[in-house]
Amino acid sequence: MGWREGSGKRNRGRLILPALALAAVLAVIPANHDSRAETAREITMECEIVPGSKKKTFGNALDRSYQTYWNSYAGKGASITVTVPEGEEASGVWIQYYDHPHATAVQVRDENGEWTEAAATEGIFLSDYLALPAGTKEFRVANPRSARKSTPIPVAEFHVYGKGDLPPEVQVWEPPAEKADLMLLSAHPDDEILWFGGVLPVYAGVEKKAVQVCTMVPTLPRRRLEELDGLWTCGVRNYPVFGRYQDSFSLSLRDQYSRWDSTAVLRTVTGWIRQFQPEVIISHDLGGEYGHGAHRACADAVIRALEVTNNPKKFLESWEKYGGWDVPKCYFHLYPENVIDFDWRVPLEAFGGRTAFEVATEAFACHISQQETEYRVEDWGPCDCSLFGLYRSLVGPDEEHNDLFENLRPQLRDEE
Repeated sequence: MGWREGSGKRNRGRLILPALALAAVLAVIPANHDSRAETAREITMECEIVPGSKKKTFGNALDRSYQTYWNSYAGKGASITVTVPEGEEASGVWIQYYDHPHATAVQVRDENGEWTEAAATEGIFLSDYLALPAGTKEFRVANPRSARKSTPIPVAEFHVYGKGDLPPEVQVWEPPAEKADLMLLSAHPDDEILWFGGVLPVYAGVEKKAVQVCTMVPTLPRRRLEELDGLWTCGVRNYPVFGRYQDSFSLSLRDQYSRWDSTAVLRTVTGWIRQFQPEVIISHDLGGEYGHGAHRACADAVIRALEVTNNPKKFLESWEKYGGWDVPKCYFHLYPENVIDFDWRVPLEAFGGRTAFEVATEAFACHISQQETEYRVEDWGPCDCSLFGLYRSLVGPDEEHNDLFENLRPQLRDEE
């Protein structure tokens, strides 16, 4: 291990990382950032890392498993001091939090040897990348000075990077969209990949649309981190939002609404539509793909929300905060009318020649906790992830049947 328990020795063993995905940045990239620089190398396991408390469990933040984590004490114990190996310098630190976001700061020593804050985050995302000043040899992670009180820092994974451009596994997330082109509403982490296939790779990764993913069930901490990994792999850059609904399995809409309050679900979905004002919304099969009640509830809530999102008498709180919105187009997976049958097997230059199907398969592989299940990305069979039907349009019917944004732009994607 490259961290120590006060031994004074530095272990230079290396850890090979999987191609995971996520980070949210609220720090500024240094002004001397050089686009011609080489890709930064992760040097975590070569650094001397001294946690301020619970030293024996800090290995949980280095094991590259979302099932374990290190949770510091509060106060002076809420710190991690890092000294980089000789001949190296640290360009930044990527922290993935367990369970909940945490406001965090990085500190470096000033000319008097005192710790001074170099960058800080606001505790919005489950992952933060904090850039360090050029030439940093030593730094400390701690609660920011703006915090009212020092609180424990729950770290799932901790990464330190040397000099150079950030490698692709370090994700720099943007906040949720102020105005979304496409809103995808799904029930659980991984649903956005399994049932929607190449939608995210094509519209977020290739077309660079503002794609807002909304997930009803936050489920386990590790699965939220896995979702972020999968979304980043697909090219999504706007941070997703999560509902607060308890995970439960049912095989009917009625049964699901005995577990989830139907009015509360409608309020949530209406609020999200008003907040993100999507041009297109897409959600689950009305029959719940294989019958899952939570999937059915998502589709049902969208249908009901489309009738009230522009009504000021419905759900006043979100109306006053965001105003109303009429969604121009709405699609559902496997909806049998006005069908688009996408070809997810076309090579995509944006992904180095990989197809949308291949990217979606790679994204599902980020959901490590689900790899023992029977679920797989499939663009064939009864749950074909390439089939979607137009449920509602305020801009006329689809005629080309090859684009979710048909009639919403003057020309087709390949002409833009």
